[in-house]
Amino acid sequence: MTWSPPAQEIRTDEAVESLDTDECWRLLADSTFGRLAVSDDDGADIFPINHLVKNRLVYFRSAPGTKIVSLTERPRVAFEADGIENRRRWSVVLRGTARRLGTEAEIEAAGVDELHTFTRSTKWNYFVITPRTLTGVRFTTEPSRGQARS
Repeated sequence: MTWSPPAQEIRTDEAVESLDTDECWRLLADSTFGRLAVSDDDGADIFPINHLVKNRLVYFRSAPGTKIVSLTERPRVAFEADGIENRRRWSVVLRGTARRLGTEAEIEAAGVDELHTFTRSTKWNYFVITPRTLTGVRFTTEPSRGQARS
C-alpha cells in the first residue's frame, strides 16, 4: 500500500491577497526585524537587520563589514520583512537605494541611533533606504478545518 497526502481544499479566504502601499508601510513600521539583500561580486548576500520606519523610509544601523562594502559599491538593495497577524502570514518587499547617513543631525532626526539591535556588536554606521518599489502579500497557510486526515 502506498501512502499519499490528502488533497488540499482551496478556499477563497486562503487566496493570496495583494497589499496596498499604506498597508505595506503599516506592517513594516510595526515590525522590527527584516532581511537586507545586497549585491556583491558573487551575486547577492542577505543579512538579518533590525530596522525602523519613519516618513516612508527604512533606517538601520550596521557594524563594519562586508555589508557596508557591498552597500558602498552597489547601493541598490532589497529589503524584506514578514510576520503573522490575525493568524495570516504577510510579506513585504521594498526595493530601493541605500545611503549612509552623513550628519549627526540626520542620524538624530531619524532616531536610528536609538534603534535596538539583537547583537552586541557596536553599530555606528547608519543607513536609510529610499524606496523605488514596495509590494506586499497576505496569505493563510493553515490547513482547512475539517480536512480529512489519514
